[in-house]
Amino acid sequence: MRRDFPYCLHCGTLRRGAAATSYAAPHLRGLDDPDLLVPLTGPVTTLGRGADNDVVLADASVSRSHARIVRTESGFRVEDLDSFNGTAVAGVDLHGGAAHLADGTELSVGDVRLLFEQPREAHIGQRTQVVGTQLTQLPTAVQEEAPEANGPLTARPRRRSGWALKQVPSDRGEARWVLNNTRTGVYLELDEREVFLWHAVDGENTVRDLLFAYADRYGELALPRIEAALAAFATAGLLRGLPGRSEEAELKGWRRAGRALYRALLKLEVSVPGLDRVVTRVYHAFGWRFFTRTGVTLVWLSLVGGLGAFFVAQGRQHLLDFGGAGVWGPVLLAAGYISALVVHELTHALAVKSYGRKVRRGGFLLMMGMPFAFVDTSDMWFGTRWSRVVVALSGPLSTAALAGWCATGAALLPAGPASAVLFHLAFGLYLNTLYNFNPLMPLDGYQALTDALRVPRLREEASAYFRKGLWQDLRAGKRPGPRQAGMAAYGLAIVVGTYGFLVLALLAWHSRIGDLLAGRVAAPWDAVIEGAVVALVAFPVWVAPVRWLIRRVRRRQDKAGQPAAAVATAVEGTA
Repeated sequence: MRRDFPYCLHCGTLRRGAAATSYAAPHLRGLDDPDLLVPLTGPVTTLGRGADNDVVLADASVSRSHARIVRTESGFRVEDLDSFNGTAVAGVDLHGGAAHLADGTELSVGDVRLLFEQPREAHIGQRTQVVGTQLTQLPTAVQEEAPEANGPLTARPRRRSGWALKQVPSDRGEARWVLNNTRTGVYLELDEREVFLWHAVDGENTVRDLLFAYADRYGELALPRIEAALAAFATAGLLRGLPGRSEEAELKGWRRAGRALYRALLKLEVSVPGLDRVVTRVYHAFGWRFFTRTGVTLVWLSLVGGLGAFFVAQGRQHLLDFGGAGVWGPVLLAAGYISALVVHELTHALAVKSYGRKVRRGGFLLMMGMPFAFVDTSDMWFGTRWSRVVVALSGPLSTAALAGWCATGAALLPAGPASAVLFHLAFGLYLNTLYNFNPLMPLDGYQALTDALRVPRLREEASAYFRKGLWQDLRAGKRPGPRQAGMAAYGLAIVVGTYGFLVLALLAWHSRIGDLLAGRVAAPWDAVIEGAVVALVAFPVWVAPVRWLIRRVRRRQDKAGQPAAAVATAVEGTA
């Protein structure tokens, strides 16, 4: 159920307490007649060949009084008025009956095809334009290969199939689109000019043609911007035919293996694709209840009441004291943590489904030697930024609610193993909630913060300003404003937090590896193995300075070699 429209866009059921008349009215659009567009503003809209109908369809297959669309308390419904040629909904003839209308439902009134849809305006955004991968199955004679370029301006780039483009709601005033590679799940955020370029790369226009078309449309020769946009399309796997980008080179060779190893060292990920069907079934079965007014109220009551119960239970419980549970205490505690982790990620996925989007995959990843679970919520880029904030915060809020229930059990149950295990579980889940709300790590709290501030690359921008921009402003005598001061403070916190997290990870791995090698490997090989493991764990931290140093050395070598090359060229010209 969308919160910005009165009825479900999938089944047509009216949301409880919503008044259809207070929202933009849906309309009927002619699929064969582009001029036919009828808003359904009245409680009853009649369709037929007769002049007394609200919608007159001058077609011989349409009866004089053929059908009507009724706005009811449960949504919109089409009723067949015992017409001669019948009324069909999604290919199913009504035979004098009725059927609910959902967004995007196709009607056949006799031979006239109509589409019932919610207009894509500010509340919901434009309808997604989808081009499927089936286009790649056309015969070779029909779909010719995009010609390779002989130079950067003579290239004829062409869109690859398997993409979706949608204009999404934005509160910033400017138009905003999201482009998705449906084959790989890569998303790009585009502005109006980048969308213009995307529609222009049809395999016929050269880069020179794009340059002049762009200048004719926007009044400027912006070759760097065009090249940057084309490079972004190609990197996302959505474009072919650019110079220097051979598909064979991208698909084969040691460079691709090297890139894969590099990405694995940065972030090792094991994911399970195709989770959307399972999550959809769970959402339709019972998950939707958590996003009703009653469900949200119960969550907040669990949060507030749980905190009070935790402080009550704290007076008679002690950490690491499982009340005589023995070895079963840690076992039950571990099982509870794993169950809470599953609920946390499942809540993220259900929140995505509550906005009608897809959950493409989920799994585990290893970052700086620390394990994390995740679900892919990238499809929320087709939604509003506040919907992404809700999805990001839903996980830690569900963990806090579970902690509240555990704390309530620990406070109400008599002293013993059960209350002790519940207290320890509540304590651990509260710590996990605070950790996920930490805005310094790329976790749920950070994702919500970036969307709330409308700064998608907050960590990168803040770190870059703290390292370079701040000192440049100070040397130039410029006083940083409130935004710059906030970015500098956040950048400093990012640096301290990142290295603090790294120290904790290194200490944990040092302890694990040291205990494992003790008595098994002689010195100095134990130190060598331990150092290698620590270096792999810290790879995401030290690789960036090393790459910067390599680029710096190469620039100096290039500058040193330029005069010699110029002299050699002059000698060859004289000879």
